Amino acid sequence: MSIYSIKELEKLSGIKAHTIRIWEKRYSLLAPLRTDTNIRCYGDDELVKLLNVTSLMSLGFKISKISEMSTHEINKQLDKLIDEIKFSDSISEVLTNQLITSAVNFDEFAFEKAFSTAILKYGFIDAYIKVIYPLLEKAGILWKKSDLMPAQEHFLSNLIKQKIQSAINSIPPAPPSERPWILFLPEEEVHDIGLMLSSYIIREHGNQVIYLGARVPAESLYSVLELFPKAKLLFFLVKEFEEKVINSLIKNVNSNYPNSNIHISTNPLRLEQIEKDSDFEKITSVESLVKKL
Repeated sequence: MSIYSIKELEKLSGIKAHTIRIWEKRYSLLAPLRTDTNIRCYGDDELVKLLNVTSLMSLGFKISKISEMSTHEINKQLDKLIDEIKFSDSISEVLTNQLITSAVNFDEFAFEKAFSTAILKYGFIDAYIKVIYPLLEKAGILWKKSDLMPAQEHFLSNLIKQKIQSAINSIPPAPPSERPWILFLPEEEVHDIGLMLSSYIIREHGNQVIYLGARVPAESLYSVLELFPKAKLLFFLVKEFEEKVINSLIKNVNSNYPNSNIHISTNPLRLEQIEKDSDFEKITSVESLVKKL
């Protein structure tokens, strides 16, 4: 069992720590453990219950009503509502919470149900924007905990990757081009879900993709560019990285393959680490990628 602070519950559920304390006192909604120094802490069951409570509230239930339900009744009511109101405007938050819960419980059946509902309502790309991306943001908080089992992260990310790969496989490959998209992650990068989704989007728009995957040595990238010097490159920066390594990669591509185009997706803080005179284009969203196609 993993242990969470009240602040971590706040980040994962969106419910303020102050409100959580009130609910505990007024409704006995959660039953926190206590550390040796008498600080509140919570287990997996409490996290899942709070996420389910949050989901019911987003669907119109009052906390006073929810507090009268047992954990079993909360789960049953939520399952019923997900089946009945698949096209509610509030369902994206509910589905995100359900996917996190499926990871905590290693429940592939629950994952499949929530994921399929997201695809049914939104379609593949919008499901990623409205459900999967928020899930990854929340999970990013979750997985950074040193006492959380890494297996939960692998369980969730591998199920998502399977779904994206299945969608990619449904698209016939585009014919060869002198300007294919080369998709890769630098040597220290391993988080390739965004890269896989980009592959799907680019392929869906009829473009050739050369997918190199994660942890690609610079020399391997250059060997591909020798064959496709006009290629469009796309990579993601998620982890902290050595500035000189990334800046060297960009400058080498700019100098030796001037007819190629580099596209980078990362957060603003990472962008500040890239030298100002580097020639590249930012990809800040699915929409911004589509505009490049």
